[in-house]
Amino acid sequence: MRQLASFIMQSRLRAVTVTVGFGVIGLLIPPLALVSSAAVALVTLRVGLQQALAVVALAAVVVSLIGWVAGLSPMVGLVTALVQWVPALALAAVLRSTVSWAATLTSGILMGCGVVLMLHLSVPDITQMWYSVLQQTVGPLFDTSAMNAQEREEAFRQAAAVMTGMLAAVSLLALSLSLLLARYWQSVLYNPGGFAQEFHQLSLGRVPALLLLVLLVLGLFAGVSLMFELSLVFLAAFFLHGLAVIHGINRKLNLSRLWLVMTYVVMAFALPQMMVVLATLGMVDSFVDLRGRMGQAGNDAP
Repeated sequence: MRQLASFIMQSRLRAVTVTVGFGVIGLLIPPLALVSSAAVALVTLRVGLQQALAVVALAAVVVSLIGWVAGLSPMVGLVTALVQWVPALALAAVLRSTVSWAATLTSGILMGCGVVLMLHLSVPDITQMWYSVLQQTVGPLFDTSAMNAQEREEAFRQAAAVMTGMLAAVSLLALSLSLLLARYWQSVLYNPGGFAQEFHQLSLGRVPALLLLVLLVLGLFAGVSLMFELSLVFLAAFFLHGLAVIHGINRKLNLSRLWLVMTYVVMAFALPQMMVVLATLGMVDSFVDLRGRMGQAGNDAP
């Protein structure tokens, strides 16, 4: 990873090459698209917004040319830039100027919630739209399942009701992971050890936690689906907060890295459940400062 980060920072051409290369590969293997966004974020963090915008513009042109040669719409470059690279650039710019993960993730939450609200305002019946999309894309997979037509329709309608929020939450999580990777690269190249210290202190604060509680109450108990969709965006950010709590406590108490490994293993097999658990942990930490308490307990121990 260090070699790749060093390659990106050696010249604009190399940064564009990595951005385009992993962006195109990411169309086939989606997780690798994170590396493409991380390359843009790294340039933003290290040399600023102007240089990163140049990388994004050149990468968009190259992807458009590749799309045109492959028989796709030349707009593919512009769409990739707007959906994938520009948001990563924007969050990296916030982190560069504020040096605050709380401010950065809060900006990401605002972006995600803004997209949810915009889609709800611009699409008259967005639930029906998602229902049609699910029927066309996922429906055939259920033809051979034991689920009857009525059960399948009910499952699709439940998923369609929150699909916008789910996509916004996944997008925020992907952008945040790209930014974490970029910050790690920056630390490895220019500030060894700085990333761990910064990440372990990540805390979103009480106001976002209170807002999340309000949204969950309105979404789950008042039945307002839009509020639940917005809460999913908050949950994605608090999942990262919870992950930072786990890492921070592990370091403060000088525990074995095996505990972290076990956390990620469980996450690999039960990601939705672990996201809820870690997001809840992040919310609790916002009010009681678990890392501070654990650190004091570790210092007081004989």
